[in-house]
Amino acid sequence: MGKRIIVSCENNLHFKKIPEFWSECQRNGIFAKLISIDTATPKGIFGVFGPYDEQLKGMEYSIMTISDQELSQGFTEIHIPNATWAIFDCRGSVPKAMQKGWQYLNEEWLVQYPFRHAQCPEVEWYSNGNVYDDNYFSQIWIPIIEEE
Repeated sequence: MGKRIIVSCENNLHFKKIPEFWSECQRNGIFAKLISIDTATPKGIFGVFGPYDEQLKGMEYSIMTISDQELSQGFTEIHIPNATWAIFDCRGSVPKAMQKGWQYLNEEWLVQYPFRHAQCPEVEWYSNGNVYDDNYFSQIWIPIIEEE
């Protein structure tokens, strides 16, 4: 359950707009609501990337949580299918550590380990903790199709 926006990727604008969306959700109480309905173990909040839209030159981005509660008005629901995931650990404060993780993924890992992308969103996972701590733990999950 969560909130969505459409974000442009032109000129790397998403590196600015996604943190602004998180800040907006913290200011308007959405973030606190998501934390209060989180029923996952371990607890955490997700950033979910929809597929890239060529026409919009951007993508849908959602801030979500896992919850077994009834869908609240103004929130949306996403079902993520089962997939095999390449998972990348990120350590450090947000958004710097997460952006550094994406940079490594795009500039190094994808060059060394090309893969087929599964038909599933890419996911950021933010643990329950102090996002400004130098040891804060988050992850990037990329859905892959394993070669046989």
